[in-house]
Amino acid sequence: MGLKDDDVTELHAHGWRTLAALYGLIEGELEQALQATAGLSVVEYTVLDALSRQDGWQMRMQPLARATALSPSATTRLVNRLERRGLLQRILCADD
Repeated sequence: MGLKDDDVTELHAHGWRTLAALYGLIEGELEQALQATAGLSVVEYTVLDALSRQDGWQMRMQPLARATALSPSATTRLVNRLERRGLLQRILCADD
């Protein structure tokens, strides 16, 4: 006597829903803490963190987009916003 396929499927679905709910709660808490202490969103912090782990805080846009799980256009908009706030400086690459 074991679990039926439908039971396993529902168990997996329930697990994923629970995980997604927990992720949402954790991200919300992180968002509030970052906003309160640094005036940053989670995604802004993620970009700055990815840059901070590079020599000279330099990274091309495509690898930055991959490191932050953002689309290239979303990464560009975010980098532009962070640059306007004076939190980073965009430098044109001679190889581009």
